[in-house]
Amino acid sequence: MQSLLLSNLDGFAGSNGWMVILLIKATIILLTALGITLVMQQRFSAGARHVVWLVTVAALLLVPALTVWSPLPVRVLPAASGFDFSSPSTAPSVAALANESVLTGNPVIRTDDASPISRTAAPEASGFAGMSVISIALLVWALVVLAIAGSLGFAALTVRRIVRRAQPLDSQDWLAPLWEVSDRLGLEEPPLVLRSGDAKMPFACGVMKPTIVLPAECDTWTLDRRRAVLLHELAHVKRHDLIGHTLGRLACAVYWFHPLVWTAAKNLRAESERACDDLAIACGARATDYAEHLLDIVTSVRRDATPSVALAMARRKEFEGRMLAILDPELRHSTPTRRQSAALVGSLAVIAVLIGAAAPAQRVAEAAANPIQQDEGDSLSSETDPTVDVNANAHANAAARANGEATSEPRVSTPTTFSTSTVVTESEFSRMSSGAHRNALLELVKSPQGTGSDERPALLAKVLLSDPSDELRQIAAWGLREYADMPVGADALATALRRDSNAGVREMAAWALHDADGSATAFDALVAALRGDASVQVRSIAAWTLGNIGEQSATEPLTAALSDASPLVRRRAVWALGQVEPKQAPRALFAMLRDSDPQVRELVAWTLFQIEDPASIPALDAALRAESNKELQIAYIRALAAVGEQSVDALRSLLESKDPEIKKIAVRALAGGNATGPWPWPWPEPRPFPQ
Repeated sequence: MQSLLLSNLDGFAGSNGWMVILLIKATIILLTALGITLVMQQRFSAGARHVVWLVTVAALLLVPALTVWSPLPVRVLPAASGFDFSSPSTAPSVAALANESVLTGNPVIRTDDASPISRTAAPEASGFAGMSVISIALLVWALVVLAIAGSLGFAALTVRRIVRRAQPLDSQDWLAPLWEVSDRLGLEEPPLVLRSGDAKMPFACGVMKPTIVLPAECDTWTLDRRRAVLLHELAHVKRHDLIGHTLGRLACAVYWFHPLVWTAAKNLRAESERACDDLAIACGARATDYAEHLLDIVTSVRRDATPSVALAMARRKEFEGRMLAILDPELRHSTPTRRQSAALVGSLAVIAVLIGAAAPAQRVAEAAANPIQQDEGDSLSSETDPTVDVNANAHANAAARANGEATSEPRVSTPTTFSTSTVVTESEFSRMSSGAHRNALLELVKSPQGTGSDERPALLAKVLLSDPSDELRQIAAWGLREYADMPVGADALATALRRDSNAGVREMAAWALHDADGSATAFDALVAALRGDASVQVRSIAAWTLGNIGEQSATEPLTAALSDASPLVRRRAVWALGQVEPKQAPRALFAMLRDSDPQVRELVAWTLFQIEDPASIPALDAALRAESNKELQIAYIRALAAVGEQSVDALRSLLESKDPEIKKIAVRALAGGNATGPWPWPWPEPRPFPQ
């Protein structure tokens, strides 16, 4: 009886035990991730913990395939044997068992007190009952999966309806902070920002085409709140959190019965929100102000109806922990580097693959003792009955031939490398109407960059230098930003910057040259535009581009631009000097510490903070004594602290300040470092985009 029970369990493990093994593997992966994140709680940032949960969720979705297709023979559970070899008299003949198994096509089992019998003699009821239970379980699982998938589909349709009915925020008071924050985060192009009366909470949506949806109340937001909200939502876009959020939802749908999977998805979302908060603070947002904006937004929404497939800016249930994390100075708010992220992903992926691909295997001794489970080509069968050997070899050869025919190499369509001819040829372009010209040119510049034989830069350069339409020349200049590091692109943009009659085209050409590092032609054209272009916008963008290029030789023209008649040009020249970081601060900067515009004075303090020139100490000390604005006083203290020990005398008097915040910052400045952490200003200057 005991042997019969073991045999039945062995049969269950062979046919349906993979389900149990799958659950065990998933649980091991989840418990491993939970333990790792608990250890990382204090010493690692939310971004690092988010990587752990992201790899965990992705591994859960891969475990079923790894379990079915890639078993690794890890010898953990020995196979139960249904034969009793303790007594020679009761031991069956190996040859007889092999013959019966092969000739009848039925596996053979043995009871305690009988000779070997075929499984066909076993009652059919137990096998049928087992299959019925499994079928019912699979049916229930499938129904719940379909229900969850249906709810996710409905949520996706709701988001699509909200986006379709929303209005784009394309006024200058929204585009300016949008481009500003996009530049700060390093986004090539900002996502679409919409205003919707159906939304109560700001949220990000769209995996393939990221979109930010803001509530109707955003019309009354201040500029600081707009920046804070855009910083958080664009951080989701920068980090591709919508992909992770989607994977978490899919994992919950597949493993809906496993409570740890729901915990993993919840932690994945929570860590992504905290990582975005950390990124916003690292980009210069003041923690107290940022937390205040979040608090106001959350408390103003009583019922958040954001669809589950979108990433809402804040939820009441998880908000308390986020507030504490934002305001806690002891927690790490840094973003993991690419090397750290790659190390985490690689190590966790190896662990997940090993766990997912592992499978129980029989012990070698028992497998050898049971010849029925050996391959047909085993030498043992050839020693027993030649008929068995012939039949087995015939079946094996037939199977091999069938497999050879079935696995013949399929035809695979290779993706075509992009060529200009797949979009439009130069001759076709010249015959198009003006409207078709615009559409074709936009398709040209938005399509993926091709190989070294790509003809697009030459075509765009020709349009930029010869087309009579100002709009097409501006679009061509925008498209050439991808080729500014090539001679054909840099030369065409430099020529347009010097000679084009339209200020908008020259401005776009100046902006597109920000990647033209090492091009003397581009550098000379930018310097000439900064010194003598009639357009204020062109001069200001030329200063911004020179700052992005960062050549030390740009110090002299940027210093000369500090006396430009336009405040915009002067501000961008100050910012560009901070980017260039000359060895010595231009003396003209010191005089600008007395500028009537507080924004200019703070910008000068940041530039001096970047340059770290001891010669700036007297000017900063005088500005600090004359300044009544506390924020500017803090800015001057940061700049003094960056110089180092030579600024001790200027900071010593602040220890007697009656303002506790000023006194605290002075003490931290004397202790070394950048006093209050990331500099909250300046934001990178906004880049132009064709309308």
